[in-house]
Parts: sequence; structure tokens; C-alpha cells
Amino acid sequence: APDNSDGILNSPVTWADFENNLRKALGTDAKLGANKAVFDIGDGNGFATLCGLITCDWIEASEDEKLPKKVILKIPSILPIKKLNDSLPDDHKMFNFGEEQWIAMEAEMIQIHNTEVVSYEFTEEFEGLTMPKKYYSILAEPGTSGQLCLEYKENTRTMNFYEKHSVEQLRQIARALGKVQACSLKKEPTNPQLNNDLFSKMDEMWPLETFRGMFKGLATIDNSEKTLALLEKVDVLVEKYYASNLAISIPKQMGFRPVLVNGDMHTGNVLIDSNSGDLVSLIDWQLTHIGVGVEDLHRIAMSALMTEERRASMPILIEVMYESLVENLDGTEPPYTLEKLHLISDLIFPQCSIFLTCAFLAFISKIMKDPKLTDEEKSERKDVMLDKVIGALEDLVEIDEKNKKHMEDLNLKLKLKA
Repeated sequence: APDNSDGILNSPVTWADFENNLRKALGTDAKLGANKAVFDIGDGNGFATLCGLITCDWIEASEDEKLPKKVILKIPSILPIKKLNDSLPDDHKMFNFGEEQWIAMEAEMIQIHNTEVVSYEFTEEFEGLTMPKKYYSILAEPGTSGQLCLEYKENTRTMNFYEKHSVEQLRQIARALGKVQACSLKKEPTNPQLNNDLFSKMDEMWPLETFRGMFKGLATIDNSEKTLALLEKVDVLVEKYYASNLAISIPKQMGFRPVLVNGDMHTGNVLIDSNSGDLVSLIDWQLTHIGVGVEDLHRIAMSALMTEERRASMPILIEVMYESLVENLDGTEPPYTLEKLHLISDLIFPQCSIFLTCAFLAFISKIMKDPKLTDEEKSERKDVMLDKVIGALEDLVEIDEKNKKHMEDLNLKLKLKA
């Protein structure tokens, strides 16, 4: 194994590499001082990258230069997901991998990083998007480490899955998503990297039984009769939707133009103002793909809102997102009507629910073992998270049943051959 002791966050990226790239991007002769530092802000919050908050400590800068005091540096790595996986009980691990499989996973992390780089390259020409500014990016290749350097937003924090968030916050996110989607209709996203869909490749990374086992972990958190009965129904649907490419194929199957989708729009990927709670940035565009924008709205709503509030507000949030899309099209034809988007919303919900809940069950297990939390804090967070997860799984069962006639009438396939 390579010696990464000089690397930022023990990665292959050295301070000299980072400094040279940032200075070039900013066009400055200033240098990083002795008090430069990095703080790991990705620990426990993400899967596919090391994420560092870097304090630059600029020296020899000219008086008129406005250089960023802090920046975010993202480096593709399997270390975060291995750390999370190691924290889970043996019978509920996300991956039971040998060394060769972890090497294959590392190659997937490279693709995920490159997708994010391409996403920022695509969107940077548009103004007013709720995304961080990119300073520089480097595509990852086998044997070389990728980098993505972004602006740091002061006085912000991520939303949290264990918190109760407001419908007004979700309205702000819906409007921001609609604007991003409009950009992708005004300019065709042609890079093949943006046709990458992790969910449809699940069978390359997770054996079906391992994937099903992740849901069985819910029974160790809540073994009530009602939840155990729900898990029996979910188990059947997990197999049904496993490795489905519905999310990226539904535009082709229904005959409308796809839009740019974040693909991982949960609470941990939304920055809000620390004081007001207002939306600041949508981050982590690693699972970006071309598909249907309501996918993003479902994931953020499931992870942010308590179940009853989500159920009551979802039709309104879809309308807010659609209105934002149309407002920002500048005359370009919308790909679907609002009525059709409500139908698409139902069709896409089960896959969104499965993908989100399997990931967050792992986070619940981790939080329940966090030694820094009191028993009271653990109990409060558990109640909030369970409400969201169980509500999403209940709706998965109900909406799947509702969709059967729609799927048949529209002749839709869950797994469409390329």
C-alpha cells in the first residue's frame, strides 16, 4: 500500500499538489502559510469521498486580492464507506467484501467522483443556481487521485436526518431543484458520465441477499408486530425493484425529455443557514444522472419531513418545483405537464424509498452506538428517524400497489434493456 502520511486526510493528495492547483485556479502568487490546516468534515456524513475543510492561511498576498480563507476539498476514497460498514453488525453489513471487491468498489468511487466533476462543469455557466462555486477540479483515473475544490459557505450546516425540518425549507429546495432542471433543458447534458445510475448497477456491488439483509436490520431497532409485518411486505418489493433502471429509463419509456437529477438529495447533502435555517446550497453531485427531477424531491422530503407532514405537503412541493422549472425555461418547452409529473411521482417513489431507507438504516445503527450522545438524545433521534423510515416503507407498499395499473397501462418496464 502507498505511504500517504504526507497526504491530506491520509489521501494521495499532498499539500504541495493542493496548493499548486488552488494558486493556479485563483491566479495568485500568494502562498499557504504555516498555519494551514485541514479538518475532516465528511466523517459519518458521506460514502464516496474524503471531505476536508481547509484553512488556507494565505501569505504574501497583494492588498487588493480577495482570496478565500477556507475551501472545501473532496477526494474520492473508499475509506468512509469501509469505516461505516465496519461499524455495522456482521449480519447487517452493507457489504461482505473481499479485497478484490473493495478494489472494484474503489473503481466505482472514481466514477462517482468524475460524475460530480462533470456535473459542476456542466452547471458552472449558469447563474443563480443554489450550488457551491467550483475553484478547480481534477478527474480521477486509475493510479491518480481526483480532486474537487469548492467554496466554503460560512455560518452554514447540513440538515440532519434526525431533525424535524419545515415545509418552508422544502419549498426553497423544490424551487432550487426546478431551476437546475430548467438549465438541463436549455443546454443538452451530453457527457456520457451523466448517464451513470448507481441504483441500476446494484447487482454489480451488492448480492441481493446482502441488500435484503440491510432492511432486516430495522427489526433490531423496532421489533413491534406492525413493523415486522411491514418488513415482510418490503422484502418482496426489495427484490422487485433491485437493480432497476426505472429512474433513468422512464423518460425514454414515456417519451419526454429527461432533466438533470442530483440522485442523492437527502438531508446530509443540503446546506442551510445556521441561524435562519434557510437554504444555502445543494451539495454532493456525485450520483447525478439524467432522469426525472421529482426523484430528488422525494428523497429530500422523506429524509427531512416527518411522515404525516410529508404526505400532506408533497403535492404542493411538486407544484412548487414544477412552477420553478417552467419559470426558468426562458421559452423552452417543459417536458411534461404538472398532471403528468404527479403520475411520474408515484411511479418513481418506490425506487426512491428503497434506495434512501437502506442507507439510513445504517446511519440509525451508527447513531444508536454513538458514545457522545446521551440515552435521551439517542431516544429522541431514534423516534424521529424511525417515523421517517417506517413512513417511507409504508408508502412504498401502498404506492407500489397503486402503480400496478399505471405500469400496465403505460407498458412500463422496471428493468429496461439498453
